[in-house]
Amino acid sequence: MIWARLSCAIAFAFSSIFTLGLPARAQTYPVKQIKIVVTFSPGGFTDVTARIVAQHWTERFGQSVVVENKPGASTVIGTDAVAKAKPDGYMLLYTGGSTFTTNPIVLSDLPYDPLKSFAPIGIVGSTPLMVLAHPSVPASNIRELVALVSARSGQYNYGSYGTGTPSHFAGELLWSALGVKLLHVPYKGSGPLMIALVAGEVLLSIDTVVVAAPQIRAGKIKAIAVTTITRSSLLPDVPTLAESGYAGFDVGAWVALSAPAGTPDSVLKKLRDETARLRTVREIQDKFSALGVEVVGSSPDEFVARVKDEIQKYSRIAKAANIRAD
Repeated sequence: MIWARLSCAIAFAFSSIFTLGLPARAQTYPVKQIKIVVTFSPGGFTDVTARIVAQHWTERFGQSVVVENKPGASTVIGTDAVAKAKPDGYMLLYTGGSTFTTNPIVLSDLPYDPLKSFAPIGIVGSTPLMVLAHPSVPASNIRELVALVSARSGQYNYGSYGTGTPSHFAGELLWSALGVKLLHVPYKGSGPLMIALVAGEVLLSIDTVVVAAPQIRAGKIKAIAVTTITRSSLLPDVPTLAESGYAGFDVGAWVALSAPAGTPDSVLKKLRDETARLRTVREIQDKFSALGVEVVGSSPDEFVARVKDEIQKYSRIAKAANIRAD
């Protein structure tokens, strides 16, 4: 009887120890809601792709992954919020390449260090930019557009989805190559920019295929040319600038994930592995492709290498066009 009672006591003790140890082992990332901060307004390339990723990760992680839009100040508002967040992996930055490549060039007093304040996770996707026009513009290709704006100097402006963004830099590089001068009108993201173009508030713009395609198909705007070396799979009839006589012109848009610097290595590994995995998921490929976006799913090293390469390229453009945001 005594041995029986002792055996039960020992068994209970080991059972208690094992049970108490379970929560510590089970507390693997993520154990609560993850917030993805998007630095642009709803409806643009960055926002739309972020929501696709958030939905997929919600299902995969078994935890809610939500998108919070924090636009403004050339992505500085949202970026700064993440830079100052607790580095635990529960607030992530989902932003365009301009945050890391052009902002340091055109903004002299950033409240964070674009590289040191963040731990890179990976580039999620990329998409071509397009030269777009309001239907009232009497030009259907780049040569006709050049002739038009040259003949009517000062009458045309163009919109971008933010000062210092790829759409701004692509515009300045393009107009310089074409030998024309247009007034730049910046907006707080692709959503507001597209509304302005459809309404005729601006007559020309440079924006992503993601936002432009539905409006082009509806006949509300016109596509003039693609700014990357290859055509868009979503709008294959639209020629590239290179095909239009401007060889070597290659400016696109991309989005990437980052975490605050100091985020634990184990959490970063999880996020980096899951970001790389996106390029193998057919559902993600199909959803991105339907938008005209290529799933990249890069490594953090590839992310950093692209940033360094584009900083060099955009520094030359900024100097030549005297681009400053402050």
